[in-house]
Amino acid sequence: SDSEIWAKALALGAVIVTKDDDFAGRAAVAKAAPQVLWLRFGNMRNAELLQRVDATWAAIESALSAGERVVEVR
Repeated sequence: SDSEIWAKALALGAVIVTKDDDFAGRAAVAKAAPQVLWLRFGNMRNAELLQRVDATWAAIESALSAGERVVEVR
């Protein structure tokens, strides 16, 4: 469930990677939250998804390293 994923990511210090807005919305208002990488593209093949993430990886990594709670990629 989302709650289990949330708790596990928080406990491990992991980043949740998602295409849903549920985690991003929750992270924006929670006192304690894991970081969320929110991929805002429609359905596509895995190869295209990976290309898009790879093309913006430097910016994603920089934002996560800076401690941004929600990193949105369009």
